[in-house]
Amino acid sequence: MKTGSIISNYWDLIEYNVHHIRHSELKASLILTAYGIIFGLAYDVSGNFPMPEKYKYVLYTLIIIFIGFTLTSIFYSFKTYIPRINHKLKKSVFFFHDVNFHYKKPETYSKELIRVMENEKELKELLAEQAYINGVIASDKYVNVSKSIKFMIYSFCSLVVLLVFEFLVM
Repeated sequence: MKTGSIISNYWDLIEYNVHHIRHSELKASLILTAYGIIFGLAYDVSGNFPMPEKYKYVLYTLIIIFIGFTLTSIFYSFKTYIPRINHKLKKSVFFFHDVNFHYKKPETYSKELIRVMENEKELKELLAEQAYINGVIASDKYVNVSKSIKFMIYSFCSLVVLLVFEFLVM
């Protein structure tokens, strides 16, 4: 197998992880958009439902449950956008954080990048480490967006119960 194809496999793995990162962020964006629509509708109709006095505590409890699930879902959606960066790994010419904070001058970065690209062993090590970093970030984002979806489902179920309760007691 040629060296170029081996190195392209590293790049393919990195791109695969980046795809999952983007996919998780897209899901989180859609969740936040859905909540924006729900809050807009709730604001428009919030004053139109009279509630008998004897059921107000049940209504408040259902609203608190809905808000709790909603805020938890939104929390995990926002957490999807904020990756934790591992500072314990060696500096890499491929890691955006290191490029920004470790290589202060373009000339320094260019020389180091050229040196790494000419050293096949070090190039493979840094690409493997970058694939690892992206894999960890993709995994964290996937876990967070999955939790957000789970709590969104709970939130919507509690909203349905809330709306059914409203219509039954009217």
